[in-house]
Amino acid sequence: MAMHPITRRLPLPDGTSLLGDPKALQALARAEGAVLLRGAVSAQALAAAHKVVGEAAESVGWRSAGRGRPGVKEDPNDPAWVAWYRTVQAARAFHAIPHEPVLLAAMSAILGGEALVHPRHIARCVGPETARFTTPPHQDVWYIGGTSNIWTAWVPLVDCPDELGGLAVLPRSHLRGRIASEQAVGAGGQQVADLTATDWAWEPMRAGDALVFHGHTVHQGCDNRSDRLRLSVDLRYQRADEPVREDSLRTHFDILSWEEIYRTWPADDQLKYYWQSQALSVVA
Repeated sequence: MAMHPITRRLPLPDGTSLLGDPKALQALARAEGAVLLRGAVSAQALAAAHKVVGEAAESVGWRSAGRGRPGVKEDPNDPAWVAWYRTVQAARAFHAIPHEPVLLAAMSAILGGEALVHPRHIARCVGPETARFTTPPHQDVWYIGGTSNIWTAWVPLVDCPDELGGLAVLPRSHLRGRIASEQAVGAGGQQVADLTATDWAWEPMRAGDALVFHGHTVHQGCDNRSDRLRLSVDLRYQRADEPVREDSLRTHFDILSWEEIYRTWPADDQLKYYWQSQALSVVA
């Protein structure tokens, strides 16, 4: 189930076999607006990120004996959510995921030039019994600004079979450009206005896979119908020579400053302020 009905599930365009062929991967991604990349994140990086995110969830009482607490969702007004998110955002393992070599090379190929990894990475923790808060159909470009040529990589940190849900994309919807929106019901934010399509692309994903899609690609969350937490990250990429909006260079929700995040990192860590070495055109 999802916020908008899905009557037929289509396979996701799979670009895994094209990871060694940048031009073919770019052609597939640009034609389809979304590609599935199996095993895009290494087992080592995945384990480190999952440990941080999962243990933080346990520390605030969201997970015990493998079961997730019902009703867990993104809520900046919830002290437990804030504590969880501050812990996650301070962890180097979380910030290392978008720089994984396979994923970064794939994004550079799709973009056709040097990729800028937005440092504003997003972590998600979705508990059971949260269907009314499931993310509605939307386009990421609405929220990001700067260039419209942005790409998102959604990476689950746990296996996502049917009952755990994940993301569904509306095939080739990026070809429509920016679509009119309206206020969403339940989950908040915006949703696509007057949406009638009921054929969506969705497949079970394993931890460390990546679903990569254009900022104009319409996508929506699928309900978590299990008794477990769904843990995932949203990562954003664009060409380094295109405008980037200033808030994309800050943390999500400004939950921590970069100084607070880097306080316990090694002084010479290469991920610290990495974007400052790129000649960016920063816009308001």
